[in-house]
Amino acid sequence: MPHCIFQPDTTPTTGQILTVSGPEAHHAIRVKRLEINDPLDLLTGQGHRAHCIIQDTRKSRGEWELVLRVLDSAIEPPTSPSIHVRSAVPKGDALEQMIDGLSQVGVATWSPLLCTRSIVDPRETKLSRLHRICEESLKQSARPWLMQIADAAPFATALNETSTTLIIADASGQPYTPTPHTNITLLIGPEGGFTPAELAAAQTSNARICSFGRHIMRIEVAAVVAAAHILATRA
Repeated sequence: MPHCIFQPDTTPTTGQILTVSGPEAHHAIRVKRLEINDPLDLLTGQGHRAHCIIQDTRKSRGEWELVLRVLDSAIEPPTSPSIHVRSAVPKGDALEQMIDGLSQVGVATWSPLLCTRSIVDPRETKLSRLHRICEESLKQSARPWLMQIADAAPFATALNETSTTLIIADASGQPYTPTPHTNITLLIGPEGGFTPAELAAAQTSNARICSFGRHIMRIEVAAVVAAAHILATRA
């Protein structure tokens, strides 16, 4: 697999010569030790994947530069189904690990879910750091579409969404079975789980309550496991 770089403000076209500078060039040249004629993939985060070859590596005004020739470029379709994970925020570094994992398996969007038993206030999270994790994970997993970070929503608001299939991950539900729908919102509760009142509200809505395993999982594990299972078993 060629080394990947992230260039969100680029629209690559076949035959184009591109100059890349900054941290991406420095990492490719000084850390990955890429050289002239080595292959490299350029990802825009908006579906573009450009297969490139390195034409030159150089240092200009104290900054490393990559000169790339685009061999071919195409826009790849987003992962289907499109999954929006709304989850309670786990403590400490677990949030960053979860964001990285969700991005790697192909989730489209993540946002904080405000539940009765939520412990961590999502306002305390550093969104700029989460965006950087999404960018790094995009390169590591070679996904052409960047996972988005969206605004927090209360549980009741999430239940009222009508343009998506709602899946609530909870041990009280039936084992998940694939859905043919292409737009899915997956709700993951806090450490103490959803309250009886929240589950009762879910049962009177259009949501499906599903289990994704026999054992109790931490938030960051449950979110990645459930999302990966939905994608792997899509109808």
